[in-house]
Amino acid sequence: MSTKSGAPQSSPSAPTPAAGFQTTVLSQVVAPSSSTQTVTATADGANVSVVVPAGAFGNTTVNLVVTEPTLSDLTSTLSALGLGGSTLATGVGVEVVDAATGQPLTGTFAQPLTVTITSSGITSASKVIEFPTSGSPFVDSSAEVVSGKAVVQVSSDPGFAVATPTSASVPAATSPVTGKDFLPVGIAGGVLVVGGAALIVASERRRHA
Repeated sequence: MSTKSGAPQSSPSAPTPAAGFQTTVLSQVVAPSSSTQTVTATADGANVSVVVPAGAFGNTTVNLVVTEPTLSDLTSTLSALGLGGSTLATGVGVEVVDAATGQPLTGTFAQPLTVTITSSGITSASKVIEFPTSGSPFVDSSAEVVSGKAVVQVSSDPGFAVATPTSASVPAATSPVTGKDFLPVGIAGGVLVVGGAALIVASERRRHA
C-alpha cells in the first residue's frame, strides 16, 4: 500500500473508536482526490458535516465512519470536567478505516478534517468535550462554538459531545409587571372604588329621606 509521507498507516492493533461511540450512523467511501470532499450525516439529532481536504489520507481509499454515543453513558464526564451544571445536547464520533484492510488508521491525518455539528441544543455558552481513543476526555478549547453550531478540527479518531449549561430560568414564567403598566390599572381601580362608594352614600340618603 502506497501512502504519502505523513499520512497515517493502517494497523491490525489500531485502537477502537472512542468509548461510547460504537453506534454507526454512516459509513462512506472516500477515495483520494485533488479536491475537498464533504460527508454529511445525522447523529444524536444533530446535523453533522465532515469536510475532508485533499490529501488528508494520502493515496489511501478509506471508509469514513460517523458514529453517535448513548449520551446517558457519558454524563459522568460532566462533573469530572467541572461541567456539573450542564447537560449533553448531542454527540458525534469520527472514525477513518482503511477500505482495503478494514482496520482504522493510526497516527494523525496529513490534513485535519473539519467537523461541524449543528443543533438547536447548542448555545454560545456550550462546551465541546473530546473523547480520544486513548486517554481521558477533556474540554476542547480550540472548538468554535456559536448559537446552534460547533466546529472542531479532527486530526485522528476522536468522539465529541457538546455540553450546554442548564438554564435556570422558567420558560413559562410570567414577567413582573412594571410601575408603568400598573399606573393606568391602579387609577381605573381607584375610580371604580370611589364611584361605588358614592353610589352607596346616595342610596342611603334616598332611603332615609
